[in-house]
Amino acid sequence: KAPAPILSRCQRFAFKRLRAEEIASRLNFIAYQEHIEIEPEAVNLLARLADGGMRDALSVFDQAASFCQGNITYDKVLEDLNVLDVDNYFKIVDLSLENKVGDVMVLLNSILAKGFDGGLLTNGLASHIRNVLMAKDAQTLSLLDASEQQRQKYQQQAQKCPTKFLYQALKILNRCDVNYRQSSNKRLLVELT
Repeated sequence: KAPAPILSRCQRFAFKRLRAEEIASRLNFIAYQEHIEIEPEAVNLLARLADGGMRDALSVFDQAASFCQGNITYDKVLEDLNVLDVDNYFKIVDLSLENKVGDVMVLLNSILAKGFDGGLLTNGLASHIRNVLMAKDAQTLSLLDASEQQRQKYQQQAQKCPTKFLYQALKILNRCDVNYRQSSNKRLLVELT
């Protein structure tokens, strides 16, 4: 929208998102400088929450440091920042593979009872299944923005999951995402999904 003479005198910078590993490395350095103890799982969680932005990472790190009073643990970050533990997604997929619908409903109920939004849950589950799909092939494994420990967990689950199951799950979750805002009974939609 700027006039051409002004545009011709401008320089354009395209910034790319940082990988979670880069953010985690910087957060570890800051924690060391500030004499704050931080668990490796906690720093990886904070790096993922930043979604590629260092400013967001520093903001979340600052919140966690104030809540945890100098000793940042994974469980404390989950609790204080109200983040859903990714282990829930691993459990949902495992239970779905075993066709244990009742156990999935009990787990879903406990997640929703903690105040988590059903739409965020299904979006998180879709991202998780995408990561499992990427972990099925060594060529796409590098597309995972996760710690080495989590990559191994994704690879283990990928070995158990048929590709057809993963594609079908992504279709169903995408359909839920499209219909979620318009649904009058959001919980039922999430349960059906």
